[in-house]
Amino acid sequence: MAKKRIYRVTNIHRARALSLKVDRLLRANGITPTNQSITRVSASQFHKAISAGKKSNKHGWMVDVHTVKEYRGMRCYLTADGKSGIAIKKDGDVVSLFSAGGGGKLGKLLPFAVAAGGRKLDCYGGGLQNMYAIYGAKATGKTPFLEQYAPDDWTPSDGKPDIVAMILPNNIDEIIRRYDKSANIQLATVKTYNSYDDMIADRDKIVKQNRKIQQNGLISG
Repeated sequence: MAKKRIYRVTNIHRARALSLKVDRLLRANGITPTNQSITRVSASQFHKAISAGKKSNKHGWMVDVHTVKEYRGMRCYLTADGKSGIAIKKDGDVVSLFSAGGGGKLGKLLPFAVAAGGRKLDCYGGGLQNMYAIYGAKATGKTPFLEQYAPDDWTPSDGKPDIVAMILPNNIDEIIRRYDKSANIQLATVKTYNSYDDMIADRDKIVKQNRKIQQNGLISG
């Protein structure tokens, strides 16, 4: 039990230290994120926070909430107020990114996710893709919205946005180089897939290629 507690405390300290480092780098380059610090939390804490955030947001249906058991296999992070957060899978897939209450939290969460090893994500294309693009994310494909796979809390009035697969920058330096407040992904020019699985498979191939390039020293950071 003592070892488990030490491990948890160490992870919390590491997350807070990384949060401070990300904050300093962003601000030093003219990017002003939220003042909220980010810390690592348990699967149950994260599940409780994201469930509450989903209910309080009119676009909450776009947020994918996993089970507590599934979150135990991920690294889960929340802002200090507990109203925003992210989870990162072992393969670098960033999921359950939610932000309630505004205040520029996404501008801290996404760079933090990259610094913590996040390399990819997918989202509904109702504008989220452009918010991620501001920080250097690139779309690799899209697939049409299918009602039979829609979340339980989706309604026809929410529209039928495409699902967009994206890759994230390899490091904070790359985020800073690509940062563009006016970034706008033209979904009409993004490759369309009839299969979600095929779209994700191709996206993941690109992520693996980028990792090989980085390991060979061709991408710094």
